[in-house]
Amino acid sequence: MENIDVKELFLDILDIVKFELRFYKIRQSPLFERIVKTRIFQQKLQRLKDFINQYFAIMYRDEESPINQAALRTQLGNIARLTDYYDDLSDFYTDHTKEMITREKLQGLIEYSHIEILFLVFTNILDWEHYKSSLIFPQDKSKEKLLKGFLEKIASTEIKNIDDIIDLEQTIDTFIESVA
Repeated sequence: MENIDVKELFLDILDIVKFELRFYKIRQSPLFERIVKTRIFQQKLQRLKDFINQYFAIMYRDEESPINQAALRTQLGNIARLTDYYDDLSDFYTDHTKEMITREKLQGLIEYSHIEILFLVFTNILDWEHYKSSLIFPQDKSKEKLLKGFLEKIASTEIKNIDDIIDLEQTIDTFIESVA
Protein backbone atom coordinates (compact mmCIF):
# COMPACT_ATOMS: atom_id res chain seq x y z
CA MET A 1 0.00 0.00 0.00
CA GLU A 2 2.94 2.25 -0.71
CA ASN A 3 2.35 5.65 -2.34
CA ILE A 4 -1.37 5.50 -1.67
CA ASP A 5 -3.51 8.30 -3.06
CA VAL A 6 -5.67 9.33 -0.08
CA LYS A 7 -8.61 10.31 -2.25
CA GLU A 8 -8.52 6.97 -4.10
CA LEU A 9 -8.32 5.08 -0.79
CA PHE A 10 -11.30 7.00 0.58
CA LEU A 11 -13.33 6.42 -2.58
CA ASP A 12 -12.49 2.69 -2.47
CA ILE A 13 -13.56 2.49 1.17
CA LEU A 14 -16.76 4.42 0.39
CA ASP A 15 -17.45 2.07 -2.50
CA ILE A 16 -17.04 -0.99 -0.29
CA VAL A 17 -19.19 0.53 2.48
CA LYS A 18 -21.93 1.48 0.00
CA PHE A 19 -21.79 -2.01 -1.43
CA GLU A 20 -22.00 -3.50 2.06
CA LEU A 21 -25.09 -1.41 2.84
CA ARG A 22 -26.73 -2.51 -0.40
CA PHE A 23 -25.70 -6.12 0.11
CA TYR A 24 -27.38 -6.35 3.50
CA LYS A 25 -30.56 -4.85 2.10
CA ILE A 26 -30.85 -7.17 -0.90
CA ARG A 27 -29.44 -10.44 0.42
CA GLN A 28 -32.95 -11.73 1.20
CA SER A 29 -34.15 -10.89 -2.30
CA PRO A 30 -34.78 -13.71 -4.80
CA LEU A 31 -32.57 -11.80 -7.24
CA PHE A 32 -29.65 -11.99 -4.86
CA GLU A 33 -28.26 -15.21 -6.37
CA ARG A 34 -28.22 -13.57 -9.79
CA ILE A 35 -26.57 -10.43 -8.42
CA VAL A 36 -23.83 -12.47 -6.71
CA LYS A 37 -22.90 -14.05 -10.03
CA THR A 38 -22.55 -10.77 -11.91
CA ARG A 39 -19.16 -9.51 -13.00
CA ILE A 40 -19.62 -6.22 -11.10
CA PHE A 41 -20.34 -8.07 -7.86
CA GLN A 42 -17.35 -10.35 -8.36
CA GLN A 43 -15.05 -7.39 -9.11
CA LYS A 44 -16.14 -5.56 -5.95
CA LEU A 45 -15.70 -8.75 -3.95
CA GLN A 46 -12.20 -9.20 -5.39
CA ARG A 47 -11.27 -5.60 -4.53
CA LEU A 48 -12.39 -6.22 -0.95
CA LYS A 49 -10.29 -9.40 -0.79
CA ASP A 50 -7.31 -7.57 -2.30
CA PHE A 51 -7.60 -4.78 0.27
CA ILE A 52 -7.73 -7.27 3.15
CA ASN A 53 -4.80 -9.28 1.74
CA GLN A 54 -2.68 -6.14 1.27
CA TYR A 55 -3.46 -5.02 4.79
CA PHE A 56 -2.39 -8.37 6.25
CA ALA A 57 0.75 -8.27 4.09
CA ILE A 58 1.69 -5.04 5.90
CA MET A 59 1.23 -6.74 9.27
CA TYR A 60 3.34 -9.71 8.28
CA ARG A 61 6.02 -7.64 6.54
CA ASP A 62 7.52 -5.99 9.62
CA GLU A 63 7.82 -8.59 12.35
CA GLU A 64 10.00 -6.26 14.43
CA SER A 65 7.29 -3.60 14.73
CA PRO A 66 5.28 -3.87 17.96
CA ILE A 67 2.41 -2.02 16.28
CA ASN A 68 2.29 -4.48 13.38
CA GLN A 69 2.46 -7.43 15.76
CA ALA A 70 -0.27 -6.00 18.03
CA ALA A 71 -2.45 -5.39 14.95
CA LEU A 72 -1.79 -8.92 13.68
CA ARG A 73 -2.60 -10.46 17.06
CA THR A 74 -5.82 -8.42 17.31
CA GLN A 75 -6.93 -9.18 13.75
CA LEU A 76 -6.15 -12.91 14.01
CA GLY A 77 -8.08 -13.03 17.29
CA ASN A 78 -11.02 -11.34 15.59
CA ILE A 79 -10.86 -13.78 12.68
CA ALA A 80 -10.66 -16.73 15.07
CA ARG A 81 -13.82 -15.50 16.81
CA LEU A 82 -15.63 -14.74 13.54
CA THR A 83 -14.91 -18.18 12.13
CA ASP A 84 -15.37 -20.04 15.43
CA TYR A 85 -11.80 -21.20 15.08
CA TYR A 86 -11.63 -21.70 18.81
CA ASP A 87 -13.94 -21.42 21.77
CA ASP A 88 -13.98 -17.77 22.85
CA LEU A 89 -14.00 -18.78 26.51
CA SER A 90 -10.70 -20.58 26.35
CA ASP A 91 -7.70 -18.35 27.07
CA PHE A 92 -5.36 -21.18 26.12
CA TYR A 93 -5.85 -20.63 22.40
CA THR A 94 -5.47 -16.85 22.41
CA ASP A 95 -1.73 -17.23 23.00
CA HIS A 96 -1.44 -19.62 20.07
CA THR A 97 -3.63 -17.90 17.49
CA LYS A 98 -0.69 -16.87 15.30
CA GLU A 99 0.54 -20.47 15.12
CA MET A 100 -2.96 -21.89 14.56
CA ILE A 101 -3.96 -19.40 11.86
CA THR A 102 -0.90 -19.30 9.64
CA ARG A 103 -0.49 -16.82 6.82
CA GLU A 104 -1.43 -19.53 4.31
CA LYS A 105 -4.58 -20.46 6.25
CA LEU A 106 -5.46 -16.79 6.49
CA GLN A 107 -5.10 -16.26 2.73
CA GLY A 108 -7.29 -19.31 2.08
CA LEU A 109 -9.83 -18.06 4.59
CA ILE A 110 -10.01 -14.65 2.91
CA GLU A 111 -10.25 -16.24 -0.54
CA TYR A 112 -13.09 -18.63 0.34
CA SER A 113 -14.97 -16.85 3.12
CA HIS A 114 -18.57 -15.88 2.81
CA ILE A 115 -18.94 -12.19 2.04
CA GLU A 116 -20.39 -11.44 5.50
CA ILE A 117 -17.16 -12.67 7.12
CA LEU A 118 -15.15 -10.49 4.72
CA PHE A 119 -17.20 -7.45 5.67
CA LEU A 120 -16.62 -8.14 9.36
CA VAL A 121 -12.87 -8.52 8.78
CA PHE A 122 -12.91 -5.28 6.78
CA THR A 123 -14.79 -3.52 9.58
CA ASN A 124 -12.21 -4.74 12.12
CA ILE A 125 -9.42 -3.34 9.91
CA LEU A 126 -11.18 0.03 9.71
CA ASP A 127 -11.67 -0.02 13.49
CA TRP A 128 -7.94 -0.53 13.98
CA GLU A 129 -7.12 2.29 11.56
CA HIS A 130 -9.63 4.53 13.32
CA TYR A 131 -8.50 3.97 16.92
CA LYS A 132 -4.88 2.79 16.77
CA SER A 133 -1.71 3.68 14.88
CA SER A 134 -2.28 3.45 11.15
CA LEU A 135 -0.63 0.63 9.24
CA ILE A 136 -1.69 2.16 5.93
CA PHE A 137 0.16 5.43 6.64
CA PRO A 138 2.76 4.56 9.29
CA GLN A 139 5.20 7.33 8.30
CA ASP A 140 2.78 10.04 7.19
CA LYS A 141 0.97 11.58 10.16
CA SER A 142 -0.98 14.07 8.04
CA LYS A 143 -2.45 11.27 5.90
CA GLU A 144 -3.09 9.23 9.05
CA LYS A 145 -5.01 12.19 10.49
CA LEU A 146 -7.03 12.47 7.28
CA LEU A 147 -7.82 8.75 7.38
CA LYS A 148 -8.93 8.89 11.01
CA GLY A 149 -11.13 11.92 10.31
CA PHE A 150 -12.62 10.16 7.30
CA LEU A 151 -13.32 6.96 9.27
CA GLU A 152 -14.89 9.09 11.98
CA LYS A 153 -17.30 10.47 9.37
CA ILE A 154 -18.12 6.98 8.08
CA ALA A 155 -18.70 5.69 11.63
CA SER A 156 -20.88 8.71 12.42
CA THR A 157 -24.45 8.22 13.56
CA GLU A 158 -25.39 10.44 10.61
CA ILE A 159 -24.63 7.54 8.24
CA LYS A 160 -27.79 5.45 8.22
CA ASN A 161 -28.21 4.48 4.59
CA ILE A 162 -26.66 4.61 1.14
CA ASP A 163 -27.84 8.18 0.47
CA ASP A 164 -25.79 9.38 3.45
CA ILE A 165 -22.70 7.64 2.02
CA ILE A 166 -23.36 9.20 -1.39
CA ASP A 167 -23.61 12.63 0.28
CA LEU A 168 -20.26 11.98 1.98
CA GLU A 169 -18.75 10.86 -1.31
CA GLN A 170 -19.88 14.05 -3.04
CA THR A 171 -18.16 16.21 -0.41
CA ILE A 172 -14.94 14.21 -0.21
CA ASP A 173 -12.73 16.84 -1.86
CA THR A 174 -13.96 19.54 0.51
CA PHE A 175 -13.50 17.17 3.44
CA ILE A 176 -9.89 16.38 2.52
CA GLU A 177 -9.09 20.09 2.25
CA SER A 178 -10.81 20.94 5.55
CA VAL A 179 -9.08 18.24 7.61
CA ALA A 180 -5.61 18.83 6.16
